[in-house]
Amino acid sequence: MIDPSVLRRAFADYARTILDEYSVGEVLYRLTDQCVELLAVDAAAVSLAEDERLRFVAATDEDVVHVEATQIASGQGPCHQAYRTGHAVFVNDLQHEQRWPDYRAEALGHGMVAVAGLPMEVAGHRVGAVNLYRQRPHEWTGDEAEMGQLLADMATGYVLNARKLDEHRTLAEQLQQALDSRVVIERANGMLAQRHDLSTAQAFERLRSYARSHRRRIHEVADEVVGGDLDL
Repeated sequence: MIDPSVLRRAFADYARTILDEYSVGEVLYRLTDQCVELLAVDAAAVSLAEDERLRFVAATDEDVVHVEATQIASGQGPCHQAYRTGHAVFVNDLQHEQRWPDYRAEALGHGMVAVAGLPMEVAGHRVGAVNLYRQRPHEWTGDEAEMGQLLADMATGYVLNARKLDEHRTLAEQLQQALDSRVVIERANGMLAQRHDLSTAQAFERLRSYARSHRRRIHEVADEVVGGDLDL
């Protein structure tokens, strides 16, 4: 069941953010959290397109990072299909799915069983796709499909509006900025894992939890970890 208060917060956040300059990578990380909170899914991820090729830029946890990396490397999966066709893709149980063998094996290996791929598209302009994950078989409802697509449309709005706010910044440059943020986050994640003898999943959650609890941007926190100014 959709929580109206969570939906209102997501819209309010979108309205505040869209009026000013912002980091595309940062707002997409925040949007994946909103997907989890609003739709009660277990994880979410976003990929953006560059020259018709998807690039993974944001996810809610380290397990999904591995799943999305396999999807991008293999060029197969619900995210790719949603992006190419412009239509949402819903899989209730990957254990009974015959498509995308590499992606399917990786997703199941990381405990992801049900998945939805949602296109990021406005007026025929496709910029990427959003993936939603559940750790158990799940029959996706019409309300979930509608609300998930609304969140994907918000992600599209973030990307396209950022381009309008800075006419000199191309979509490719926005994507590169998001990818650069991802590299810093991965470095910080690796440093925390090594420093505190954590799994990469535990380190990633520690990084994100600190950013959330202190109302800070995750890539700024990661910058400080990498620079030696912060230890979590």
